[in-house]
Amino acid sequence: MRTPQHSRILCLSLLTLACLAPAAIAASPGLGQVAPYGGQRGTELDVVLNGSNLQDAEEVLIYDSGVEVLSLEVPKDEAGNSDGKQIKVRFKLAEDATLGAKRIRIRTRTGLTNLRVFHVGALPVIDEAEPNTIFTEPQAIEQNVTVHGRVDREDVDYFIVEAKQGQRLSAEVFGMRMGLSGGGNYFDPYLAIMSEDRNEIASSDDPALVWNDAAVSTIIPADGKYIIALRDSAYNGDGNAFYRLHIGNFPRPMSIVPAGGKPGETLSVTFLGDPTGAFTREVTLPAEPLEQYGLTAEDEHGVSPSWNWFRLTNLDNSVEVEPNNTHTEATAGTGPGAFNGVLTEGDESDYFKFTGTKGQIFDIEVYARRIRSELDPVLYVYDMANGSQLAANDDSRGPDSYLRFTVPADGEFAVAVRDHLRQGSDAHTYRVEVTPIEPKIVARPTEFQQYVQPQIIIPQGAGRGLIVNVSRADFGGPVNFRSDDLPAGVSIECPEGWRGGGSMPVIFFATADAPVAGKYASIVTHLADPAQERVIEGPLSTLNLMIRGQNNQRVWQEEELRMPVVVTEAAPFRIRIEPPPVPLVQGGPMSLKVIAERNEGYAEAIKIDMLQNPPGVNSSRSISIAGDQTEALIPINAAGNAAVQTTMIAVRASAKVGNGSVEVCSPFVPLIVEEQYLKFEYQAASVDQGKETPIIVKVAKRKDFEGEAIAKLVGLPANTTAEDLKVTKDSTELIFTVKTQEGSPVGNHKNLFCQVQVPEAGTTILHNLGTGRLQIDKPIPPKTDAPQPVAQPVAAAPPTEKPLSRLERLRLEQKQRVEAANAAEASASTETAAASGSGGERNSST
Repeated sequence: MRTPQHSRILCLSLLTLACLAPAAIAASPGLGQVAPYGGQRGTELDVVLNGSNLQDAEEVLIYDSGVEVLSLEVPKDEAGNSDGKQIKVRFKLAEDATLGAKRIRIRTRTGLTNLRVFHVGALPVIDEAEPNTIFTEPQAIEQNVTVHGRVDREDVDYFIVEAKQGQRLSAEVFGMRMGLSGGGNYFDPYLAIMSEDRNEIASSDDPALVWNDAAVSTIIPADGKYIIALRDSAYNGDGNAFYRLHIGNFPRPMSIVPAGGKPGETLSVTFLGDPTGAFTREVTLPAEPLEQYGLTAEDEHGVSPSWNWFRLTNLDNSVEVEPNNTHTEATAGTGPGAFNGVLTEGDESDYFKFTGTKGQIFDIEVYARRIRSELDPVLYVYDMANGSQLAANDDSRGPDSYLRFTVPADGEFAVAVRDHLRQGSDAHTYRVEVTPIEPKIVARPTEFQQYVQPQIIIPQGAGRGLIVNVSRADFGGPVNFRSDDLPAGVSIECPEGWRGGGSMPVIFFATADAPVAGKYASIVTHLADPAQERVIEGPLSTLNLMIRGQNNQRVWQEEELRMPVVVTEAAPFRIRIEPPPVPLVQGGPMSLKVIAERNEGYAEAIKIDMLQNPPGVNSSRSISIAGDQTEALIPINAAGNAAVQTTMIAVRASAKVGNGSVEVCSPFVPLIVEEQYLKFEYQAASVDQGKETPIIVKVAKRKDFEGEAIAKLVGLPANTTAEDLKVTKDSTELIFTVKTQEGSPVGNHKNLFCQVQVPEAGTTILHNLGTGRLQIDKPIPPKTDAPQPVAQPVAAAPPTEKPLSRLERLRLEQKQRVEAANAAEASASTETAAASGSGGERNSST
């Protein structure tokens, strides 16, 4: 993963081309192949940018410094129409442009393309010339050129150069770093330097310095012609396996010591791994601290095509002094501080010592693979007094190591580093940083569509929504977003209620009169807690997936610490949520009304989704507003434990516009989630088929409401009914009369609940309140041999009593049924026992 260097953060080069005639609507522009993919610094060149929906292209946005756009042309036919498949630009590459990738996008009046990279090199560029796939028929070239070419399946490209004995011959290829090939067979280059008799003098495949690309450098053994062979390591290749192969006698060191320094200081750096031997240079570092930076090696023969990675931090450097292979020989350093060195032998460990005070807490990080070293580090901390091991770590930072160390007592402590596989070379360098705990914040947009990075493309008079994941390290509290360099007319909104979470909705709004324009904007994520008097902030950044490998591995990504923000022409539709007039209650559903305002004649279907659901709330993701409609309902529901709060919500809406699609976002509106107004407690009930029984529900009120609510008993089995009942704020009990039939299913039915429509604000709030049980049994058949009941004399009529109420009568009937069922069950048990006893006597006598 690349991280921008110093100049990339500061500069933006862009050119605006006024349109001479209105362009056809062509939303969703895309950028494909770039021809060529790079050029020599200090020159001007014409470049064709191929893609789709580019007919209204206005501007090339360039993230990195060193490239200026001199002209931009949209090719048109004789009738003045463009097919939108390409634009032609002329680039001017600065004499002092930093070598490497320059990230570019095309801004149109209706959108923004995906990211592509254009590479700047130090050497003149020539094209690969076929046929050059046979060893005996290589392409003849001069030294110190860059070859622009492509590898196809089972293809090997051969180039032949003349070289003198003792001369250095280097080759470095940019293949995977072009960010082009996709799928499991992405371009993974292999390089070799060979003699004319096919002896391989040097080769390279995946050195850590250049990721999955290749770099090789050697001393020529004799005057003659030498072959440079380039292929995919597995003989794969496709139409996107383009490369830039640098060939010459330039230096190609593989590592540097120290691998970091303080911003603005001048220090000596030793370059290691070049075939001519190590060499030292004095370098002055940029004044601004950056997370990653690089130094390029240069001598009288040329400059290395890519840099060696270098960290800029405000730490004092300590460079190892041999011998330092035991804790008693540890090189002296400071804590906080940075320890730098190289493990040239496989069984080697390097030790550094520092002084600590009891209770101090340090983060100890090993930077090895993250600065493109071959080292797979293992980290240890020892007590200098007795040599006892206090802490260790292998791979908490991927291949790199990290641990947090609390100083147990005043004294000296040693940090040791070794290679996990016990290997060593000039390329096994490291930098150990010992720092106090520093709070950090990382914020990145979430993908709505997997592997597709969200973009901030805002139609005039509308919004564009993101969901931002925020990671807080060593602090807590709400965060917010700000920016001082958004395009004119653009603002950011993140509602206060979302700011304390790890995932939060953010909407960028553009006024109706915002100019159609775009830029890379620095958007700061910062602690926004008045109770904490400290500054904690970090950029809203994005990781652009360029190459996706097998098993969806994210093979190559381009990180941008500034976000491209673009204002486009107004969309032919706007979207808004009608604010819900009543709350959503826990365990209940609701339908959100979403209203579309369409331009006259615009009749495309509009897909709508919630931007982000409140905690414990779910929503349908399959709702669209039909082309002949202006509104639709999004069903939402709250879990029984949904957070009771007011949350600001919004919806995303996308629809076909011209040849592509346009997405907008509604303004925020409040959604209130409350506890249920009522609590129901059910009494279990049982009934025989064909009869009826009461189900008694105790009612507890949590909140007053006006009027009468309607309660419906839901979940009854088939052939079973109960009439709806009315509920008021004063109700304490409900009695549903459940009627069964002979075909009502026997069993214990446990899924009964009530749907209660509570009136409020001219509508109703649906409550799902439960749960209850209903036991349905088969009636007990009468006994055929049971004695006839003896007629009893008629007793005198008792005194007249007050008639029972319906509730009392139902309760009495239920009690009698239960008593009769219990008596029948007891009688049956007695007869069974008696029959069992008689059988036992017969068996005994026999």
